[in-house]
Amino acid sequence: MKPIAYLITNFIEKTVESKGLSLYVTSDGKYLAMDEDFNTHYKFDLIVSGSDFSCQVLTPEGEALVTRLSVNIPWTNGAALRDFMEQVRAL
Repeated sequence: MKPIAYLITNFIEKTVESKGLSLYVTSDGKYLAMDEDFNTHYKFDLIVSGSDFSCQVLTPEGEALVTRLSVNIPWTNGAALRDFMEQVRAL
C-alpha cells in the first residue's frame, strides 16, 4: 500500500516532467522543479498529515521566489483536491 503523500508527490512529479522539468527534493523536504540547467521553475512547500495536506507553490520573479498558489486541503475533500491538481497543471 502506498502512503497518502504519494498521491500528491507522484502527481507533482508527473506534471513537472510533462513540462520538461525534473523534480528534486531538498534535505528539508522541499520539492524543486528544475530545468536541465538547474534553474528553478517551481518550488513546492508540501506538508502532509493524516487528515490533510498544505502546499505553497512558489515561482521565480526577479531574484526572489513568489507564492503563486497556497492551499490547505483535507483528504476527504475530493473536489478541492481535483481543483488543486488543475491549478498546478495550469502553472
